Amino acid sequence: MPIRLPRWLALGIVLAGCGTKEDNPRLDFSDVGFALYLPKAMQQALDSLAPGFRYVRSAEYRADVREAAAAEGGGTAQALFAVVGDFDGDGKQDVALEGASPRDSALAVIAILNADKPQAVQVVRFPQYDASAVGIYLSRPVRPMLGAFEVVNYPDATTVYMYRDGKFTGVPASGGS
Repeated sequence: MPIRLPRWLALGIVLAGCGTKEDNPRLDFSDVGFALYLPKAMQQALDSLAPGFRYVRSAEYRADVREAAAAEGGGTAQALFAVVGDFDGDGKQDVALEGASPRDSALAVIAILNADKPQAVQVVRFPQYDASAVGIYLSRPVRPMLGAFEVVNYPDATTVYMYRDGKFTGVPASGGS
């Protein structure tokens, strides 16, 4: 004999299955490197701020930068062009990424804050860099800090960026890179 559910219970089960799933950015690793997945609204925020923005590809980093990043990460591979984390403390994953726009020769680090209406903001801009041998990469702080990421200008300087009071501020990392 089939089990009959009250209509309200059946409707509740169907609606629960159709609920909105939080869509977070993520970095996926494959045999060819890292790929960044951005939810549609976050991609639109990036496109609005920097039309045509292109991430730095792994092959564009200098060999010594790739080696230093791997050594810093304990030998584990990491995406040098992006960091995912909750920078603004709202419980949703945000992303910081580096790259360039077609109409701008500078290297930019952009953060996209994931919210009901995602917001992209330029964190820092490097007007001069070698596009064929990039020496600047993104990382997590060596000592974990809530809501922070590092911009490593290898081998000269590391700056830790934190989102506080509605903006990103950078402070030199102690001990260098």
